[in-house]
Amino acid sequence: MSKVKVVEPAIKTKTGKVIKDTAAYSHEEIEKKAGVKKDKRGFLLSSGEFASREKAAKIAKAAGEVKKPGKKLHSHELRKALGLKKAKEPK
Repeated sequence: MSKVKVVEPAIKTKTGKVIKDTAAYSHEEIEKKAGVKKDKRGFLLSSGEFASREKAAKIAKAAGEVKKPGKKLHSHELRKALGLKKAKEPK
């Protein structure tokens, strides 16, 4: 059985809908593109689960994706771990 990994940043709306785009986008960019504000920022896991930034930090560390995350995982930390360049901000 393989370890669960953090795949990409995502936003969970107040209605429970999960919005994702690309791992190269930050939470702010995903929110701007989707036209949402003040929703829950988190990450999608390889298991398909939405995880809070706190839970994602623990998973990313355990999976060896991020060496020293803080209490919360940030989208730029995952992007760096995946070797991705920041995508151009949506207009």
